[in-house]
Amino acid sequence: MSTEPESAMTYDAGPHDAEGWKLHDDGTRVHRYDCTIHDGDGCDGHCGPAAAGPDDETDAGDEDTDWIANQVGPRKVGGRYYNGYWGQEYEVLSIDDKPDGWGPWGMTVLWDDGRKTTHCTAWDPKRDRVIAQPPQPDVTIVSIGRLHDEDKGEWADVLQHATIALDLRRHFRDPHALSADLRQLTAHDQVVRDTVMATPGVREVITATALQVQGYLAGPTAAPLTVVTQCAGGRHRAATTAMALRAVVAGDVEQAAAYGLADAAKKFVGRDLVVDLVHRDLDKDVVDR
Repeated sequence: MSTEPESAMTYDAGPHDAEGWKLHDDGTRVHRYDCTIHDGDGCDGHCGPAAAGPDDETDAGDEDTDWIANQVGPRKVGGRYYNGYWGQEYEVLSIDDKPDGWGPWGMTVLWDDGRKTTHCTAWDPKRDRVIAQPPQPDVTIVSIGRLHDEDKGEWADVLQHATIALDLRRHFRDPHALSADLRQLTAHDQVVRDTVMATPGVREVITATALQVQGYLAGPTAAPLTVVTQCAGGRHRAATTAMALRAVVAGDVEQAAAYGLADAAKKFVGRDLVVDLVHRDLDKDVVDR
């Protein structure tokens, strides 16, 4: 199946310069996708070389995600990197592997000159370099849906590496069992978060888990922790509890208060822990069962 986006330019169409950049008719270099910095009216200079097509990057049968990972390279959100062509450093603000409409992935960056742009320029190992990767997290919180355990991906085997694992499937009912209107919603929706947090026992479990995290961090050996929250589909209970736990452990009292957990978060204020939040299955389709 082709991974070529409808908005992409043909890989080998049109003129290219000696370094492999695709050229406009006037000889200026262009980006291979229509995006926020190449909208048909010219480029602002940060489009970069045309990224190779997926057929050039991966063997037949490889997943699209492998091609995207190759394009992104070592770049991570919060890291600083040097663009070898433009001679500028930039910070990565976000990486989106499912942008709407203009390409298969996108990256928003903040340049040293203060401009913020979004593009999908591939990492060039010959020109680009890492200045500083983001700090390693002290705690990584991952929400998963056990119905997706057979899916492939970066976090497919996260349970095997979990320091703490919460299974919310049996003791806490799925919110859409209480209201069918919630079935197509997710923890991105306030009503879902409110419903989960109103379930008796959920706040107590989150508070107790935060104390477990505190206990592990007090140990004599410094080591990162991975906390996994689990439900059936990963869209409601696991995602909501992961969001709430992240607010508590990060010491974000204001955010934790939205979950009724301000007092729990106060115990972590001033610790400046780096806490990553990953939703493995939150945005996947509802599983019929």
